[in-house]
Amino acid sequence: MENWLKKRSQLSAEKIALVYQDKHITFSELNQMVQQLAGQINQQLTDQRPVAVIGNNNLITYQAILAVHQLGLPLVLLNFRLSVRELNLQLSDAQPQLVILDQALSNQISPEQLNMPTITTSELTRAAIKPFQVQAEFKNDQLADIMYTSGSTGRPKGVMQTFGNHFYSAIGTGLNFQLTDQDAWLCAVPLFHISGLSIMMRSLIYGLTVYLEPKFSAQRINELLSHEPVTIISVVPYMLKKLLAALPLTQHYQSKFRIMFLGGGPTDQQTLTACQQRHIPVVQSYGMTETASNVVALNFKDAQRKLGSSGQALFPVQLRIDHPKNKKLGEIQLKSPTIAQGYLNQPELFQKKFTPDHWFKTGDVGYLDADHFLFVKGRQDTMFISGGENIFPNEIEDVYHNYPDIQEIVISHESDPQWGAIPIAYIVAKPQAQLSTQTLTTFGRQYLAHYKVPKKFYLLKTLPRTGNGKIDYRGIHALHPDVKQLLSN
Repeated sequence: MENWLKKRSQLSAEKIALVYQDKHITFSELNQMVQQLAGQINQQLTDQRPVAVIGNNNLITYQAILAVHQLGLPLVLLNFRLSVRELNLQLSDAQPQLVILDQALSNQISPEQLNMPTITTSELTRAAIKPFQVQAEFKNDQLADIMYTSGSTGRPKGVMQTFGNHFYSAIGTGLNFQLTDQDAWLCAVPLFHISGLSIMMRSLIYGLTVYLEPKFSAQRINELLSHEPVTIISVVPYMLKKLLAALPLTQHYQSKFRIMFLGGGPTDQQTLTACQQRHIPVVQSYGMTETASNVVALNFKDAQRKLGSSGQALFPVQLRIDHPKNKKLGEIQLKSPTIAQGYLNQPELFQKKFTPDHWFKTGDVGYLDADHFLFVKGRQDTMFISGGENIFPNEIEDVYHNYPDIQEIVISHESDPQWGAIPIAYIVAKPQAQLSTQTLTTFGRQYLAHYKVPKKFYLLKTLPRTGNGKIDYRGIHALHPDVKQLLSN
């Protein structure tokens, strides 16, 4: 296919591509801005290795993502919420030739802390332009980006997504949502997540407008949905709950708004019912980084009668449940052109994700009802989702095992009305240890993203174990309150 930005700037030159802080930018203007920035990036390059971007939801990050693709190079998208240690682990794996760092993040992350050549966006926009040959075509099997997701082993997995993955993902969503160039998609989810990046890709493919928000503010989003011609917004459960709590009973979204697109894990029935009562059209979905966004979603006519379901498989997607011993619940398995090319530097691990007959094993558990609607129940392993972020307990345990006064630690989670779930820790301390929530939290934030740091720490004398000596996770959840001491500050 022809370069998507180039094609869209020809087909829809005067159409609004992006609205950022009340500035309206056409596709023609966006293309000019991106091509200039691509020339400035080209001045810094030495070879064909990927280029990494660490940025907020702002205009320069949006341009930088598109600019790297104009140069025909793979993009590495990194989560600025991670600790410097975690960022360097991912940079070591991806080996980009250049890191573009949002100047707005320089107080949080300095270029000197990163173990790769780094340029700030402020320096980049002052750089000279080196002419380059614009990437003429985006081929289906061409690597578009590398996006990291935590692994159950604690080692980050670089998911390699192709332009074909993004295209078929956009087609599936477009058919389900009946997307046109009259739609406007509000993006308050991070651009470094598949939820944010996929909105950018849909904008180029369908010619729709993106309203880009630098951060999520429930009051601000409610005002936009009430007064601006936004038709769709992507949210995770905690965002939806915040929007409901901040929306006055007398305030209603404007008539063009038609989809509250919910991803990032299931939400509770009470929230969905509240949306139904307030005539907020919630569309639940199911997907992951490895599938380049959603592969299952509800449509308009079924949203009311199938409340709680993630929907049906989108047009390019095949879905089945692997039932163990004929039970209703089983692993969700997929076949789809949206499934990623692999895990960077871990081909064997990615290959293990497939069945002998080439279905992708998601690791999630669910069931299909009689009408083939999917209901997702949770993970096969211990992963849980907090505020839309995947959290793997053993990654946190590995960090806290280095704390000198901790003998043993198990990470679990408990439900939370705001975030869906929060991490908690059960600790067996070494003799004469002096532990407090404050010191353990401070330690964790040196090495982990803030949302991975346990919100509660419980002190145990011993960890319950099974007959073969393994930790009894069910036993931990069933512990009587008298045997677990909640640490104070």
